Amino acid sequence: MNLAEAYLLLFVLLVVVAAARVFFKSRMSMVTPIIFAACAVVTLVAQMGVRVREIVEGPFAYLDNAMWILCGAMFSCLLYENGTFQYIFQKLAARKRNPVLQLFLLVLFIAIPGMLTGIAAVSVLTTGLIAGKYLLSKGVEKAKAVEVVAVGAVLGVILPPLCMPGMITVIAHGPAGYPGSYEGYFLPCLVAALPALVVYCAISGSRVLGEVEASAGGEEAGSPVCLVPLIVVALLLIGHNFLYFVMPFLGYPIIYTIGFVLAVFLKAKSANPLEAAAGGARAAAVEVALMFAFGAATETLTLVGTMGTVSAHMAILNVSGILQAMVLLALVLAVGTLLGPGVAFVLGAFADYIVVEAMYGNTEMALFAMGLVLTVTMFTSLRGSIVEQAGQALEVAGVDGKDVLKKTWLPVALVVLVAVVYTAARVACKGLMI
Repeated sequence: MNLAEAYLLLFVLLVVVAAARVFFKSRMSMVTPIIFAACAVVTLVAQMGVRVREIVEGPFAYLDNAMWILCGAMFSCLLYENGTFQYIFQKLAARKRNPVLQLFLLVLFIAIPGMLTGIAAVSVLTTGLIAGKYLLSKGVEKAKAVEVVAVGAVLGVILPPLCMPGMITVIAHGPAGYPGSYEGYFLPCLVAALPALVVYCAISGSRVLGEVEASAGGEEAGSPVCLVPLIVVALLLIGHNFLYFVMPFLGYPIIYTIGFVLAVFLKAKSANPLEAAAGGARAAAVEVALMFAFGAATETLTLVGTMGTVSAHMAILNVSGILQAMVLLALVLAVGTLLGPGVAFVLGAFADYIVVEAMYGNTEMALFAMGLVLTVTMFTSLRGSIVEQAGQALEVAGVDGKDVLKKTWLPVALVVLVAVVYTAARVACKGLMI
């Protein structure tokens, strides 16, 4: 395969995904089927037929991580259905605080399901609904309410312990070509998210919450006992990430299952656990499927030779690995913003491989940086962004994602800056992985 053919196949994959996204009006539920279909088109163009095996094989790398997300989503939805999140929010909203501090706590509250799952949709559909409807009831402008929910959801994805885009980029290509492991990223997640969270709240607290009066928004329901499942899960997650040398390895699915069982009995109000579990699976389905689509794109571009050909050409030209990584970070951010997360994830699958081959070891932080940029594109995208999802959940029309981005560009830039630092100083930053 020559270089032109390699780039042509990558171009075909990106164009098919982008064109189909426009045809289906940027519906997030269609992203994964579109990517799988585009992979089949690429293998046909490469004169290999429809290679079902390779297209299906790629997603298998993420089955374990999909279980993490699904179990976290089920636990989060049960906390929503049994009144635990409402109980926490009543305590949060009942007290008047400085707008900056109040917004900080509000965004953290919205982020909780995202932290537990590594995806945004569960935050939008649970804590985001609670907080967003409260803000709307207090007369906060629709655009501001949607903004707060979207910011909380995307920061929830980045905040530890789980970050779905970071998981897929790290696991796709580990040391010596073997799949990596998503362990040790608690502090890298925290360092990436905390500056953006603090800056957003500092510059937006008075603008968003300046006129909102303290109010619990209804009679208090439940008792502090409903907090026990969430506290137990939080302690187990901290132990899993920092005390792994003294406590038995449980893993995320078992930790969330323990929390789920506790939440069945320790609750603020009655809830059907089966319905909550089904609701969690539905909420997580689109983004879990996007993980599988990333795997399919990775396997397809490897099969047709695009990855190896481009990587070899860069090695022949002796192009700096840092330069390649920085250019690819910028391309993924720009393409994702203009054409949507689906196209960004496909290009990210290509970029992931090139970065690994260009840097020859110690790539963990650089790969995680690519995941951070993919997360950012889910917020900045002009088509199918988290802002649109938040508006749909709150049944608010007419909120322009570009206007929200204008007010939140600085926190977004900070996350991108951290990604750049993680890439440029990947060896030094690896010290955060404990």
